[in-house]
Amino acid sequence: MTESLQALLADWKQTRSITLGFIDELSDADLDKALPRKVLNTIRLKAYELTLFQRDVINSLATKVLEYEEEYLYKNLSKQTLIGRMAELDAQLEEALELLDGTEIIDYYGQKQNVHQIISMMTGHENMHIGQIIAFCYATGIEIPKSISEPMALEG
Repeated sequence: MTESLQALLADWKQTRSITLGFIDELSDADLDKALPRKVLNTIRLKAYELTLFQRDVINSLATKVLEYEEEYLYKNLSKQTLIGRMAELDAQLEEALELLDGTEIIDYYGQKQNVHQIISMMTGHENMHIGQIIAFCYATGIEIPKSISEPMALEG
């Protein structure tokens, strides 16, 4: 794996650790609390969507085309199932990146993007959802776990 892909993978792992922290440390009631959003209206459903998007990104590393599969029927998976699925996908991501030299081009809806842009987009997508989760926690009274709030210097 190239040094630049290693750096992107390290950034991904840091981002993913925050998502895993929410899943692991929040209660099932908090993971399933209704959020002010139409479709992905629980933290659990947001986490599940993140696994679907990551799966599609990983598939694109082999096919060179990023397409969203039709499985976007949202499921309420258990904490352990979500955590396990994320671990599987993270291992698959790392394996896929090992095979790349960093020059690969992926077709993203007709736009040609290099593999660095695709991995960066995946990380940005997860960070966007983390920001939403934090805002929803504040809005709905869900206490943000200290393992997340302290390193991120979040208030209350």
